[in-house]
Amino acid sequence: MQLKLEFVIYNESLDEFELDEVEHLLELDDEQTTTFNLLKDSDLYLYNWLKDSDFFIDWIKEEVYPDSIGKKIAIRSINDLNYTRFYFFKVTSGDIHYEYFKKLFDIYHDIEWQDREEVGKEILNRLKVKRKELIIELQEDCDLEEVE
Repeated sequence: MQLKLEFVIYNESLDEFELDEVEHLLELDDEQTTTFNLLKDSDLYLYNWLKDSDFFIDWIKEEVYPDSIGKKIAIRSINDLNYTRFYFFKVTSGDIHYEYFKKLFDIYHDIEWQDREEVGKEILNRLKVKRKELIIELQEDCDLEEVE
């Protein structure tokens, strides 16, 4: 199975994300495909599985961003699953994004138009933490040898 992926690049000094509009293809083996199919309906479980997988990080370092140790990125999309709202949410974002984040962050609020800004600010505060969890920092591999 082949995955189509896009990424965003995190600029730490500006605390902003920039789009990398290049689409990348990742070939999954049978075991990875099985795991993908189990997780594809749960967007954050899928994201975390990839983020924590050595095969995925190695692929990024070798194929997507070679010679980019220290670069900080995040997944923008996996096939039809889009994570763009995590990086570019604004108080003026559409209702569907508000509903998604209210559910994700367990925010209960009877929305009236005058309350939208308050809810949006709460979402943005919680997104500050969530965005940090989504960032993938490309690091050098280090082999730890036992000291005798």
